[in-house]
Amino acid sequence: MYNTARETEGWEGFQYTTLEGGFIEEDEIAQAKREMDEKTFQQEYEASFITYSGAVYYNWNREKNVVPCNDKFSTADIFCGIDFNVSPCTAVIAIRQGDNLYVIDEIRLYSSNTHELAAEIHSRYPTSKKFAYPDPAGSQRKTSAGGLTDHTILANNQFTVKSPRSHTPVRDRINAVNSRFCSAAGIRQLFISPRCKYTIESLEKHTYRQDSVQPDKDSGWDHLTDALGYMVDYLFPIRRDMEPQRAQRWGHRIQG
Repeated sequence: MYNTARETEGWEGFQYTTLEGGFIEEDEIAQAKREMDEKTFQQEYEASFITYSGAVYYNWNREKNVVPCNDKFSTADIFCGIDFNVSPCTAVIAIRQGDNLYVIDEIRLYSSNTHELAAEIHSRYPTSKKFAYPDPAGSQRKTSAGGLTDHTILANNQFTVKSPRSHTPVRDRINAVNSRFCSAAGIRQLFISPRCKYTIESLEKHTYRQDSVQPDKDSGWDHLTDALGYMVDYLFPIRRDMEPQRAQRWGHRIQG
């Protein structure tokens, strides 16, 4: 519409950044810059037209986001992002230090189920308290002969299950991950251990469908990245609740 207006006689198009609009406080803009990745910040606050194409996780940087961290911190509490599939059933295992998240392990089980995934995590981390951040659809999906849902299976296996009632839009989940890899302010708060070779490969090879804003679900690179996304989006969502007396951040959203 903007381009058409600029090219049509009798019409004109105008661009103003959110700050120039004068309705949003500068400290809220600064908060958004810390939370959002650069491309999303440019789109939502700087009146830029951003084309999402190519790599899904464009803020991922192997040199800056790969950190040896397996022996660095305690695994008393572990955080498990989980994507339910039969082949593969996947999970990423992370530890948290403040607002930093370190992915220390990955699990890929073929021709498997949620019971076996839970058992595998217990075998690797028998003494850890386990928090699970699974696919929200697992609260309805029944994968056992007894009719138990995936979330119930995890809870019955001593996992503390954390999941929203419905899916976050795919675009918001991807933006949440990109913003942790590197925010618009240049802060990196999500790191991957070099031992997680399939997660690293998936982050580098997961792309959008050609001429589309939809991630390619046929390539097979989405399972571990989805598992990571469910966890990051729950722990560090892009849009936080603001104090009632302050203006709400706003912008348009591309539904994914």
